[in-house]
Amino acid sequence: MATLYPAQEQDSFDAAAWLAALTQIGGGYALMSGRRLAFMVEDCDPEDLAVVMSHLIGRADRQEAIKAAIERRQCGETA
Repeated sequence: MATLYPAQEQDSFDAAAWLAALTQIGGGYALMSGRRLAFMVEDCDPEDLAVVMSHLIGRADRQEAIKAAIERRQCGETA
């Protein structure tokens, strides 16, 4: 089972660490037109994927943080 990242507090979320956790379990991501998130998860273990995705369910603020992190990466920023 994947270790997402150090135990996250309810109000604390690190989008870059979340993206790293997704890729660590074999997943991928993209920001589509209209700022829609797309996750590629075909090669992910279902249990690992459930752990990773559980941090986003019902959390629009975290989903927005992930979109912003992807946009920063697309612009060449490292953080």
